[in-house]
Amino acid sequence: MGIQASNLNYEKINELLKKEYGIISERIEEINRGTANIFKIVAKDKQYILKEFSPKRSIESILKEINIINFLKERNIKVPNYIKTCNCNFYIQNEDRIIILQEFVDGYTMENNTVDDYNKIIESATILGKITKELMNYTKLGDEGIIEKNFSKNTLENGINKIKQLIHEIKDDNPNKDRIISDLELKLKIAEELYMNFNFDSIKKMTITNAHGDYSIQQLIYNDKLGTTVIDFETAKSLPIVWEIIRSYSYIDKEAKDGCFNVKTLVEYFKEFSKYVKLNEYDLKYAPYLYLLQLIGSVFGYKEYNNDFEQVGLLEFAFFRTKLCKYLYENLEYISTELINNVE
Repeated sequence: MGIQASNLNYEKINELLKKEYGIISERIEEINRGTANIFKIVAKDKQYILKEFSPKRSIESILKEINIINFLKERNIKVPNYIKTCNCNFYIQNEDRIIILQEFVDGYTMENNTVDDYNKIIESATILGKITKELMNYTKLGDEGIIEKNFSKNTLENGINKIKQLIHEIKDDNPNKDRIISDLELKLKIAEELYMNFNFDSIKKMTITNAHGDYSIQQLIYNDKLGTTVIDFETAKSLPIVWEIIRSYSYIDKEAKDGCFNVKTLVEYFKEFSKYVKLNEYDLKYAPYLYLLQLIGSVFGYKEYNNDFEQVGLLEFAFFRTKLCKYLYENLEYISTELINNVE
């Protein structure tokens, strides 16, 4: 389930559905996906998704996501349909939690780096391009400090210090001690070189616009007959759009599962997106640098595993991202040149 235990049980859910929505459920199933507590509701003639968010999720953020989804739905983007309560509200409050109800989206999901269908990979770029084009006409979203948090010299310096600290904290009985230290030392070397040589002012010249904020294969629900639906606009914000393009490619293409890109496919991914939103020379030149900046100072996965050797999944994710950092670092100029020469 979600990141925090639910306040709900099946009896309580049935009561809320009947009282707030006038819905009588026949079956309730828990779904282990995402950070919210999610339940599939099967009623007589319809199915729904009920989400119970953590206490940290504010009403303002819920309303922001609902407004964005309704805006995109009016522009023929396939997004979830929120259900209003009997009092015409899009959410209810139960104790310290906010709860929403959506129509169930019939389809299937895919895991990171499992797609070997070229057309499906390019479809992801099409959807991202269409979403971004429409969101450019939406009220300007705040950037939530994303550049300072992810792409700034200060953040990179903090990342360098975190890497150095973790190297000294790796436990002697850590089963993966040697590989983790080797990875961290590699990241440290790359981070220090970026710190000395990267022109951070170039980021200001990139295309910064409203975006999904967390677009990847994890936010796509596929239906081969009805089309693909995009979910989870919670983190929608203004950001350098090439970061969302290159990041989403890195998580969808099966060929990138070992941290190496098929640059020809990457170029086509960018070309497809640019049919909907024009990219400038700084976008194309610095796209791989921007992604590398976001990844290189992170110790996520290594730190968690060092504290709990059961966190093997997080460690594997950390290994993947370090391999990706190594690949990007060794191919920065090549990727930049291919994007500049081939994407209009």
